Amino acid sequence: MKGPDNIDVALQRRRLIKMAAINAVCVVIAVACAIGYVSFHVVWLGALFAVAVIAGFAAQVWLVLGIRRKP
Repeated sequence: MKGPDNIDVALQRRRLIKMAAINAVCVVIAVACAIGYVSFHVVWLGALFAVAVIAGFAAQVWLVLGIRRKP
C-alpha cells in the first residue's frame, strides 16, 4: 500500500511501532534512573538517564529519516 508521495505505509507503520516500543523502554529506564538518582543518590544513574533520553530521541529521528529515504 502506497500513500502520498509514494511512501510505503506498511513499512512506516512497522517503523512507528518499533519507535514506540523503544521510546516506552527508554521512558521506563529514565524514570527508574531519575528516582534512583534523586532518592538514593546513585550518581551513575544520572548518566544512564541521559543515555535513555538520547536513545529515545534517536529513535524518533530514525523514524523521521526513514520517511525521507527512498525504498
